[in-house]
Amino acid sequence: MFLARNLQYLRKRDKITQEDLADRLGVSRQSVSKWETDEAYPETEKLLALCELFAVSLDDLMRRDLTQADAEEPICSAQTDEAAGKAYAAHMDKFSRGMAIGVGLILFGVAACLLLSGFEKYGPHGELFAVLGAVAVMLSVAAAVFFFVIHGMAHDRFQKEYPVIGNPFSEKESKAFSKKFAVTTACLVSGILLAVAALVVVSALLEEGIIAVSPNREDEVSCYTVACFLAVLSFLVGGLVYFGIQFAKYDIVSYNKQTERERNEGGEKRLAGAINGAIMLTATALFLLLGFIWNAWHPAWVAFPVGGIVCAIVSTIAGAVGGKKK
Repeated sequence: MFLARNLQYLRKRDKITQEDLADRLGVSRQSVSKWETDEAYPETEKLLALCELFAVSLDDLMRRDLTQADAEEPICSAQTDEAAGKAYAAHMDKFSRGMAIGVGLILFGVAACLLLSGFEKYGPHGELFAVLGAVAVMLSVAAAVFFFVIHGMAHDRFQKEYPVIGNPFSEKESKAFSKKFAVTTACLVSGILLAVAALVVVSALLEEGIIAVSPNREDEVSCYTVACFLAVLSFLVGGLVYFGIQFAKYDIVSYNKQTERERNEGGEKRLAGAINGAIMLTATALFLLLGFIWNAWHPAWVAFPVGGIVCAIVSTIAGAVGGKKK
């Protein structure tokens, strides 16, 4: 980004001293000096005030080298703002799909593991199905982590490239999506409740013997029932994640506030968040593996409090490092 260079150029072009600029923006001269040396970053409202003061678009101020403006063909601010809006919409669509697929994969992997566990309890190749169940969980978690990391890093890069954007959506578009979001969310939540109700009813019918099953196959049928429930749940929960992020896409004010907050927090907290997410995903995978392969559900739950303690340590270290830098 060219913010620091452009700020120096525009200030000198308009013959404004650092003190004058600081007075107009209501900040200290030291703040302006840090902006121009790339040691600090203006808040969102100050960025918008700078754009208004120097009569430039936000995209030009941050992403175009204005010191070479005389040698280049002028760029229309409306065109650059429109391009940033299209880039934002396309990025958020990809981000919402990636996150939804990642969440769905984890639930679907557990469903596949339960299905294979049913084969394990009935048939001559029980050990093979137990191994396949463990592989299914590991593959689904690995694929989910892949989606989370790839799309999470892409989202972080996009926020750095476009820390502040204007609203690319018309009021009509926002209202139309709000209606769609309300109806879709209601359907997805109702679907989850119906799936839970169906699971409870089928389990009760099996327990009471109304659905006739031979005694040696009760565990197998129970595994199949829960597997079907989790498979349906993977699509419904994935849909909720997708439409939740899509809803956030239209909240431009929150996006700008979030990028400003993350700039102020620094890279340490973002790195700590990524590490903590990986730790808890590992704890979940360990819990599922120990439970489904060795039926060690009781000791396996220890993975979660241990993971929480490690996460707290990572966050504490990140806070201490960030505090020293400040």
